[in-house]
Amino acid sequence: MLHRTLSLTAASLVLFGCAGADDLSRSAVVRDSAGIRITENPYGAVGEEWRFRLPAVLEIGRSEGEGDGPDLFGSIRQVIRLSSGNIAIADGLAREIRIFDEGGSHLVTFGGRGEGPGEFTNLVSIAELSGDSIAAIDNLNARASIFTTAGDFVRSFPIPRLPGASAPNVVGWFGDGTLLLTAPSRSPSRDTRDQSTRFLYSVDHHGEILNTLGEFADSRLGRNGLALGFGSRAEFAAGGALAWYGHSGEFGLMGYDRLGTVRRIVRVDRTPKAVTQGEIDEARTMVEEGLQGLSGPAVQRIRDTEFAGTHPVHGMVRSAGGGGLWVERYRSPFAPDTMPREWDIFDAEGRLTGHLTSPGNFEITDVGPQFVLGAHRDALGVQTARVYRVLRGPGGKEGE
Repeated sequence: MLHRTLSLTAASLVLFGCAGADDLSRSAVVRDSAGIRITENPYGAVGEEWRFRLPAVLEIGRSEGEGDGPDLFGSIRQVIRLSSGNIAIADGLAREIRIFDEGGSHLVTFGGRGEGPGEFTNLVSIAELSGDSIAAIDNLNARASIFTTAGDFVRSFPIPRLPGASAPNVVGWFGDGTLLLTAPSRSPSRDTRDQSTRFLYSVDHHGEILNTLGEFADSRLGRNGLALGFGSRAEFAAGGALAWYGHSGEFGLMGYDRLGTVRRIVRVDRTPKAVTQGEIDEARTMVEEGLQGLSGPAVQRIRDTEFAGTHPVHGMVRSAGGGGLWVERYRSPFAPDTMPREWDIFDAEGRLTGHLTSPGNFEITDVGPQFVLGAHRDALGVQTARVYRVLRGPGGKEGE
């Protein structure tokens, strides 16, 4: 069955202008229906303004100096905070995982380039699992490797491909250590459909497929078989006991358990903005500049890209500590990398409680109750890992 987000409703919602931002977030309607917790946030809800406390609590890395060392990074893929308080950083260029203590002192490095046990061809992500272990994903080797937090290799298992689907991408991990994957469905001919779909499925710690949670709507396709420019798409996240899906064309996030049963729905009443002809012309110009000197059928297909009539209403989704969600507000794929990112922050009940703007040169990779972690890139492109505390509301209250 093809799952789609449920249409938004405005019934019983407080209209924008009748209350302040904090009142609007509190006026969210939370109800249970047939075992599903549904949260409806009203039109105009924005939540309190949150911000990073400056400077960063911790910065690991250096942007200058000779030689090498654990504090020089080639390509930071992920920064996470372990339950011990230590910081784990995945360097995709070195194919290494490096652990630092809360003060930024290096403790251990493990992994490395290769195809042997505990080595990586392409290290793309890491996560802490229960039992004081770290899981690392190597998508080219199609396997997950498990290490102790001291860096000892424990075991690995293959990442399986779902029948009828293409190569998978990792969404994340459930709290019990179950791996969640998504993969585009294969079509007999890419030119015979106008709607792409993605499967979502779970895998146990032996690499066995546990369950297919469903097949979900992804991008609308043009006559060239490519996704529409400025088009909406599927967004996924995982954390705790839930897998989250949202189609960015409307703000309706659905939380599924491991069996594929809907347990949570979080909605925000938002109207998508129309795509203007000026935006289309600018996008075509930027694409054409990137195709200078190239030719052939594949290049022509890109030039023939069609455009959506409206922009998405949100971007990526991240599961936060304590059952909350961080949802990025939509930003154009043609926006400069330095453009700040905006986030809507939802509590464990699905109420929109906060709005935060993060620097464009800081990529968030882990969100917890007290800390936000990620990779900062300076003007020369050199990366360092940073940890920030978040100040909440006008009084600047820190997270509990």
